[in-house]
Amino acid sequence: MRYLKAFLLALAFVISMLFFVQNNAPLSSTVELELNLILKHYVSIPLPVYMLVLSAFFLGALLAMGFLLIERIRLGLELKSLRKQHSTLEDEVLALRTLPLNQPQHQSTYQPTYQPMSPTGGGSPESGS
Repeated sequence: MRYLKAFLLALAFVISMLFFVQNNAPLSSTVELELNLILKHYVSIPLPVYMLVLSAFFLGALLAMGFLLIERIRLGLELKSLRKQHSTLEDEVLALRTLPLNQPQHQSTYQPTYQPMSPTGGGSPESGS
């Protein structure tokens, strides 16, 4: 899988280089960016189009890396809490495993809350019939 990723990255690099070489003249033309606010008017210096394309690509890569980093930190914190919970539960199991099962404190104190119905039939025990 690592070789496939490296191959695809190299292929993307070659295709982007071909794009820039074949479109050198249109991409070298300059453009001025404007921002009109109510009280201010901003105009950038003349920028070549290829600079805008490259900076947009770079900004997108930075944003994607930022989101991935945030997700990685969140998953790391979740993993840490789950490992702590696992350790606690494992300690509890080990502590319970060493106790004998025939001790009175471990015997069930379950008492059924219902009365079996009489073989003669009738209603439920709660109804009194």
